[in-house]
Amino acid sequence: MQQMLRKALLPVLAAGAFATALPAVAADIYAPRAPRAAVAVPVMPVGPLTVEQAIQVAYRIGVVQVKNTHFDGDEWEIEGRDAYGKWIQVDVDARTGEVRNVDRSII
Repeated sequence: MQQMLRKALLPVLAAGAFATALPAVAADIYAPRAPRAAVAVPVMPVGPLTVEQAIQVAYRIGVVQVKNTHFDGDEWEIEGRDAYGKWIQVDVDARTGEVRNVDRSII
């Protein structure tokens, strides 16, 4: 009787030990992801940017729908909505294409 109990109990215990060790084994064989490739950003020309070029810069920041554009002497102000439907304003330097400021709605 005791011999039969050992034969039946040993596989159950082994399965239980294997099941508890499985997450640790899975973590040991985890292969890390490859590093992200650098995003190719087109070089903006030095000089006055057109509204289309300023909008392209704003798109890269997260604007998906442009509601208003305003040229304020040395910068473009691009207002619109992001992918979540929230208000966003991106200020783009009119000479270099550099992003000066990003305002996002917190509501």
